Amino acid sequence: MRSSARSGCYARGVARAPAAAASAAGPVIYGTGVDLLHISRMAKVYERHPQRLVQRMLHPLERARFDQARDPVNFLAKSFAVKEAFVKALGTGFRGMAHDDVGWTRAPLGPPQLCVSPRAAAMLAARGIGAMHLSLSDEVDLVCAVVTLERQR
Repeated sequence: MRSSARSGCYARGVARAPAAAASAAGPVIYGTGVDLLHISRMAKVYERHPQRLVQRMLHPLERARFDQARDPVNFLAKSFAVKEAFVKALGTGFRGMAHDDVGWTRAPLGPPQLCVSPRAAAMLAARGIGAMHLSLSDEVDLVCAVVTLERQR
């Protein structure tokens, strides 16, 4: 690997533009967050505190969908993973934000999308974040959420 102060950085002999020059052209990634959760852990919590968990954790748009979920525990696990991935991407943890300030829903054609409360929207706006992306996967006993936040230039 070679580097040159004059022309940016090199990886495997291919020149790349310096990060500052590349970001000035358009949106840049503000942060990415990933969370991986065992569904069985969520099942144990749900067994102990079903009503309290739903009331404290779910965004209002999630609550409406939770009542119709085929697998409520899987839904809750996805919801929790989304919230964790979101605050990791934002870089704040849950300081200044509650679990029900962020959630996920489905776009008309089916892909998952983030939904936020006015408080979370204000935090995003203060940081110049204009776009949010969400990917969800689940397999047997695992749920994975990936959130990417973009700052608009």
